[in-house]
Amino acid sequence: MESLFFDPVREMVERILSFVSLTMVAFLVVIIGWIIAKTIRSLVARVLKAVKLDKLSERAGIAKFLSKGEIKYNLSDLIAILVYWLLMLIVIMVTANVLGLTTVAELMDKIVFYIPNVLAALIVLVIGALLAVFVRKVVETTSKNAGLTHAKGMGMLAHTVIVIFAIIIALEQLKIGITILSQFITVILGSVGLALALSFGLGCKEIAAQIVKDFLEKNKIKK
Repeated sequence: MESLFFDPVREMVERILSFVSLTMVAFLVVIIGWIIAKTIRSLVARVLKAVKLDKLSERAGIAKFLSKGEIKYNLSDLIAILVYWLLMLIVIMVTANVLGLTTVAELMDKIVFYIPNVLAALIVLVIGALLAVFVRKVVETTSKNAGLTHAKGMGMLAHTVIVIFAIIIALEQLKIGITILSQFITVILGSVGLALALSFGLGCKEIAAQIVKDFLEKNKIKK
């Protein structure tokens, strides 16, 4: 008779103690993980500011784009915040595993493993924006030196082409199905690039002819 009464009570007490111990472990995981994530966030922000990432983002027009989107953070702080939340998602995943919440743990696992794709897409966009600004300036300067009209328009066209390519690559990193759209845009951009090269080549025809003429005349004088 006693066993019929005490066994269920003992089992209930063991479950309560097990739940309390797991809850305490989960609480410690959250606290320690939060401290680590916050520390790394601060460290990442300092390193990115030390390498002048914010100035590069201003030159590339990223800072202006963020301000238009009413994002109050600069690029360094924004990346640091993303790193922070990536670490916090890992903390949540570990906590869910500790508490035996398999469904939550599996969901967090999928999110965590997808985040590197998001970071890769962001890196592609940043590099693409910087490259687009550089190429735009090169095209504008070269066009002006060649005496071509609409130098700014040609530079802006080159800038737009590179940005669109960067967006396509970023979407592919995010594993968004854009195969047909990507092929269509690639054909269009290829046509635009060919037209740009032809117009630039035709515009430089007279300059190239003059250079060849001067070279031949110098050789004649030497002979």
